[in-house]
Amino acid sequence: MLDQLEHLLAMTERPNIHIQIVPYDAPCTVGLLSAFTIAELPEAATTVSVDSATKTEVSADPELVSLIWTRYDKLRSEAHRPSESLRIIKETRQRWTQES
Repeated sequence: MLDQLEHLLAMTERPNIHIQIVPYDAPCTVGLLSAFTIAELPEAATTVSVDSATKTEVSADPELVSLIWTRYDKLRSEAHRPSESLRIIKETRQRWTQES
């Protein structure tokens, strides 16, 4: 766990990476049982990849893309700000360091 926290902290030093922690009890996570990725390229349609327990679906279908963007927006609205998330990661790392 400590290595994972260190990796997250290192990634936050990159200018294109922003980590936001979504609280476990946030209402937006109810029913969200799959991971997703949104890919945007300058010369291509926005594409999403949605993972489930049995398969991964990659699609540029506008309805699915819109649904995934809605989920993403909801997650971000419930997430801590990047600075607060960084503080939480540092505090958690400190606890793991003391326990090791």
